[in-house]
Amino acid sequence: MKGRLTSDHTPYIPLTVAGSPQDCIIDTGFGGAIYLSDDKIASLNLPFLTSAPIILANQSVVISDVFEATVMWFSVTRRVAVIAGPVGSDALVGMELLKGCRIELDDVAGEVRIVPL
Repeated sequence: MKGRLTSDHTPYIPLTVAGSPQDCIIDTGFGGAIYLSDDKIASLNLPFLTSAPIILANQSVVISDVFEATVMWFSVTRRVAVIAGPVGSDALVGMELLKGCRIELDDVAGEVRIVPL
């Protein structure tokens, strides 16, 4: 899987979530699978699963809604939990999907490559 590395070193990969292409930032500090804004979740009409406590990077705890979606991951359809974030927040891919993969960041070519191990 290939993505792009921006001039400010932000790694993006394309991901199909519930049949819709998304441009997601790779976030190795996020333990979940996918993080999407409330408005994207609404536009995809994802089914609600539950509300759950989420620990943020600053160690504060917030209650977030959790939804379910299918994603295409290395040509395999997977059902994953999607954590809801505020409107306008970036789409993130976390370690639940990245587990078992090598992530390569090529600053010269401006590419991100994810390879399953």
